[in-house]
Amino acid sequence: MNSVLTYLKGMLMGIADLIPGVSGGTIALITGIYQRLINAIAALNWRVVRMFFRGRLKQAWQAIDGWFLLTLFAGILTAVFVFASLLSHLLSHYPQLTWAFFFGLIISAAVLILAKNLSTQPLNWLFLLVGMLLGYALSTQHLGVLPGGFTGVFLAGMIAISAMILPGISGSLILILLGKYQQILAAVEDRQWLTLLTFAAGCVIGLMVFSRLLKWLLAHFYQATMYVLPGLMLGTLFKVWPWQLDGGNVMPWHHPEPQWLMMLLMMLSSSLLVVVLFKLDRTPDH
Repeated sequence: MNSVLTYLKGMLMGIADLIPGVSGGTIALITGIYQRLINAIAALNWRVVRMFFRGRLKQAWQAIDGWFLLTLFAGILTAVFVFASLLSHLLSHYPQLTWAFFFGLIISAAVLILAKNLSTQPLNWLFLLVGMLLGYALSTQHLGVLPGGFTGVFLAGMIAISAMILPGISGSLILILLGKYQQILAAVEDRQWLTLLTFAAGCVIGLMVFSRLLKWLLAHFYQATMYVLPGLMLGTLFKVWPWQLDGGNVMPWHHPEPQWLMMLLMMLSSSLLVVVLFKLDRTPDH
């Protein structure tokens, strides 16, 4: 049953990572596997690689929490290949309702994470503000266009995967800012395996580096980190604002088709999903 739940959580992460403005790290945080995921990825080092090549396979597998990672990434990959076309269809034909769902998911998740780690120390609320400002900056600044060919794809993987494991910072959005989103999405839909393997190699290197930083922060500054992360989520909310007109955000009453009832229902349904996921999360408070 634990493996099934981990697989389903991986699928939810995969679906989130396909949406520009939504992060798989958000789902990992909501479902209570975030710290385990970071620790498992950070455990993949040269010592483990040496253990593997010396035939100590069982010890190497246990060191990186292998079954957990395998099950989780199987769920992520399943979602990417199964839902890439569906999400493209939803964003093309029902953009407002799709964005409303994810808007409700992100804001409710941020609130519940803060409630779970509630602190009266003013410094932590300053960290929340820092996270919001950082999230806003990362999701609005143009990061430049990477080189063409497989070099650019590899570098895009290294950079985007760092965002994919950060709650609030969307890896898909980073790919857009890097000018690689359409290329990677097309590679998924058209099964361009060489491009996907190059991207995956970049992701692996990026994970090995960035996960160590996150593990250190969670080990030494847990409370502060748990305020920065929801801040990142809240700082990127404007990227998933449902009411858009001519490429910009507008207030609902300025939109020709506000769809008040349906939009509210989508936000409430995603918020309910977050509450259910939090209830299923059995990890204790730090």
